[in-house]
Amino acid sequence: MIQPAPALPPASQHPSLSLLVTEAQRDRALAYLQNAYAEGRITAEELDQRVGQALLARTRADLNRAFAGLVSVPLSSAAVGAHPAYAPMLNQHRDGRTGKGAAGFAHFSALALGFIGPAITYAATSPGTFAHREAAKSFNTQIALSIAMVGAIIVGAIIDPLSWVTAVVGLAWLIVTVVGGAKAASGEDSDTFLTSINPIKLLNDSGKPRELGR
Repeated sequence: MIQPAPALPPASQHPSLSLLVTEAQRDRALAYLQNAYAEGRITAEELDQRVGQALLARTRADLNRAFAGLVSVPLSSAAVGAHPAYAPMLNQHRDGRTGKGAAGFAHFSALALGFIGPAITYAATSPGTFAHREAAKSFNTQIALSIAMVGAIIVGAIIDPLSWVTAVVGLAWLIVTVVGGAKAASGEDSDTFLTSINPIKLLNDSGKPRELGR
């Protein structure tokens, strides 16, 4: 009687899953999670949770749990205990550019629409996503720079020798807007020195819900 061929063991039982995580694997895993956040596939809270899991992971099985529900593992990879989220030579930017595109648009749209462009992006994106947070940052920055421009125009009108202040503020606005848009479009945080000291926070740009009373 012919005996049936033994079935492949489940991926969770594969011996390679008990191997210790290497620094290279952990770095690639963190890069994958950060890119997933930049693309809007996970929220800031999910990013924090999954990054924590990845940093605390000792084995490949532990590390795989950081990608539960996020990464689809092909059967061929599962059969040998491999995981595409931290495999070498993975093209992290092959898909899902929508989130970064929306984030970049939030900044660049201010060149033509002022704070209205970021406000539209903020309203159109989901809370907790990279694009939503970058739209809030851009909106807050545009409001602050608009106030600064009005102040510069008033100062220039009163004290003629200081009329150059308007040009300085205008140049700062252009640089901050373009640099912020370029960074956001590439999936990077758009924070600069000027945005970090901006006291105006009309929109929540932390990516997390504000606590009551704040």
